[in-house]
Amino acid sequence: MQLLGLAKSASVGAALISATLLLAHSQQGATPSTPPAAPVIQASPEVLNLDALAAQGEALLAKARAGNGSTGITLANYKGHYTMLTARTKSGGGELHQHYADFLFVIAGEGTEMTGGTLLNPKDQPDGEVRGTGLDGATPHVLHKGDVIHIPAGTPHQAIEAPGQTITIYVVKVREPEAQP
Repeated sequence: MQLLGLAKSASVGAALISATLLLAHSQQGATPSTPPAAPVIQASPEVLNLDALAAQGEALLAKARAGNGSTGITLANYKGHYTMLTARTKSGGGELHQHYADFLFVIAGEGTEMTGGTLLNPKDQPDGEVRGTGLDGATPHVLHKGDVIHIPAGTPHQAIEAPGQTITIYVVKVREPEAQP
């Protein structure tokens, strides 16, 4: 796991674009962890605008406040990875993605991402997804706007939001290559 502090939104924008383009060559809670059925694959380069993502995030935060505290949307599907925008107003349960690594780019707000430890009360889901009620023995990573965290596939993690905190995250979900016999 690697936590990177990025001081300026211009740096975050460059990191978002760079990570998305680099990942094209490789491969939370209430948000989906697998792309929707029959996704349309984005094959051309695209430029992301942080202000537009933040505005879209504000709409998601309103939906999260009115619902269970978390919501997300898939933004684009690519060969080997896809992108999402998620918003949280409350803590989520523990989760583990057996086939996907996560790159989380904080667009707005703050929160804590717990990583590692043991997933409590795990329940298997389709496509190698596992959900639980929380984590035991995890390491906290306090995140603020401009921070990026990489969570390798197979690593338990959990989003924690203290009362009054909100967070909006641009997510790049990278499919791990299949094991070779």
